Amino acid sequence: MPRQTDQVSKIVFPDGFAFAIDSGSGYEQIGVMAGGATATLGWTDYYYDAGNYEGLIDRAKNPMFTVSPSAILNWDPAVIARLFPGMMVNTATNSPSAGFDVDYAGSSNQVTLTRVSLRLSHFPSVPATATLVGDDITAIAGGSNNQIVTVPLSTFTDVLVQTATKIDGYITIPTMSEVPYASRDLEASQGDFYTDATNLYILVDLGTYADSEGDGGLAAAKTGLAGTIVSFYDDLDWNFVFYNAKIEAGGSFNFKGVNEDGLNEITVSFTGKPDPDNSYRLFNYFNQT
Repeated sequence: MPRQTDQVSKIVFPDGFAFAIDSGSGYEQIGVMAGGATATLGWTDYYYDAGNYEGLIDRAKNPMFTVSPSAILNWDPAVIARLFPGMMVNTATNSPSAGFDVDYAGSSNQVTLTRVSLRLSHFPSVPATATLVGDDITAIAGGSNNQIVTVPLSTFTDVLVQTATKIDGYITIPTMSEVPYASRDLEASQGDFYTDATNLYILVDLGTYADSEGDGGLAAAKTGLAGTIVSFYDDLDWNFVFYNAKIEAGGSFNFKGVNEDGLNEITVSFTGKPDPDNSYRLFNYFNQT
């Protein structure tokens, strides 16, 4: 029997994806999930017949995307709060011992939910790596709390495009986290980094690199940060972004017994609607040519 089509198709073999949430500061990854995700498009029908004309109006209104990732396996308190934006908050605590609490975010029986953007990204290859040498570190500046050390993004060949103010999730450094531009001088950001469209900035405690040569500490930073391994994505296969989404009731925490298979799990789902503040955007699908 002959083939019924000779047209080229874009076939996607399942290969997982990175799931990230942006609640205003940029896309922060959630981590490992038990499986994949399902996104379902829905709407309300609006149908009107006139008395002497059938099928006058046949429209759809209130479009929405329901996004249901599979069970989350990451029990980091910051991630849990991120999964329930507006409903839960993560705070440091010393009771009963040093650690972190996840609490209800409200102060009454009502709470304002935070609308977020959800990003599913597939990178066709493992991150590339670069080991910093002294000459990769080009400047150092002092803020109120932190020293800010500059590494040009040109150091990393073909690194994916960065935004100017928010977390992108395209660069990782062991033991460090990416923070948004607005957090660059906070004490809590010491030991982390941020990026913009031009540079990577490593954040250290003010005075870490002494100004022994009248260069603001640049020579000390070159010595101290040489050998730092930076991983970065230089290719993106596909990207699905769902905008203006909020969590839905029914999120669950599954604590398994000692003889059960699998891991403890967190389930959550989101529903997005067109965003009137951003040209009614609802979703965006990017596919590399």
